Amino acid sequence: SDAPFWKMEALSSLENIFKWQLPEMPPDYITHLLYDKDHRTMCLMKARGSGEEKRVVGGITYRPFYKYGFAEIVFCAVISHEQVSGCGSQLMNHTKEHLGKDGITHFITYADDGAIGFFRKQGFSKKITLPKAKYLGRIKEYKGGQLMDCKLDPTGVSQLYHGLGDAQNVSGGVYPIGARVEVQFLSNKTETGRKWVRAKILKSKQDGDGKIHYMVHYIGWNSKWDQWTISEHIRPDLNYKTR
Repeated sequence: SDAPFWKMEALSSLENIFKWQLPEMPPDYITHLLYDKDHRTMCLMKARGSGEEKRVVGGITYRPFYKYGFAEIVFCAVISHEQVSGCGSQLMNHTKEHLGKDGITHFITYADDGAIGFFRKQGFSKKITLPKAKYLGRIKEYKGGQLMDCKLDPTGVSQLYHGLGDAQNVSGGVYPIGARVEVQFLSNKTETGRKWVRAKILKSKQDGDGKIHYMVHYIGWNSKWDQWTISEHIRPDLNYKTR
């Protein structure tokens, strides 16, 4: 794989969590989908104490269907001792924000009896509003599972960018100065019709309607290209590795 070592290390850690927390899933099946090129994974990282290295405590593996505007959750799990700390909600919020800003309007999954309550708290419903013609024959059906659907808000801002370091945290839904982000451009050369460019928040201001605007510097670009943009065109740079 061409992925950086730290990414492969994170996937390996998450693979073990999935196999431990999802015993009903065949181990080989988990490994196959986790590393499959058509699937994407969001890892949640957390340090146990001040000054300690952040470690993977959970994740979501999903398959996006950009052409049809939806994504399917394949695996979702958080290590047992972190399940009551709100980590699952933070993980889900990050994933939904990323998908929403990539043009995905629905997040669907098959939930077993023990997971229905969690997904309901995350905004999922047994009422499927995604047209059946879009997902029928494309998603994996699980016997005994309940199909659930969540309509995404592409303008949402996560409250905490977990795993990126304290300087990346959001206060009151506002990106902090110095936060590493990605800014969206339209592009006909990508699968999603959008291109994300790495940037850094330089400053922010609020207009008369209360909307926040951000001055961004594009990483590796001349400062003459610095410009103002809005949160709908920004997402956290989860590939930025803090040290």
